[in-house]
Amino acid sequence: MYVINSDAPAQSRQLKQITGISVPVLLDQQLSVAPQYDFLPKANQPMAGMMGVAQMGFVIIDGQGTIRIQRADINFGAHAGQMLQILRLLAQGQHVSPTPG
Repeated sequence: MYVINSDAPAQSRQLKQITGISVPVLLDQQLSVAPQYDFLPKANQPMAGMMGVAQMGFVIIDGQGTIRIQRADINFGAHAGQMLQILRLLAQGQHVSPTPG
């Protein structure tokens, strides 16, 4: 599990402190990864008016590289337990559908 962040290194460290995450943060200041997962801000979504940043959220990709869950979620840090539950269900071979935040 990784966090991909477009912030500068100092802001990324601050993000880790604020959210309490302990996973590695990969920097993507050029926003080259966000478009690959359709995570640029869009109308009627959180952060819609912000340019030059990726949306907050999460993507869970299986071992074959298939996106299983993708969700814009400005409170992704608070939903770490839900992400772990999704990973457990996927490991058991169960179908998983995204749920509202």
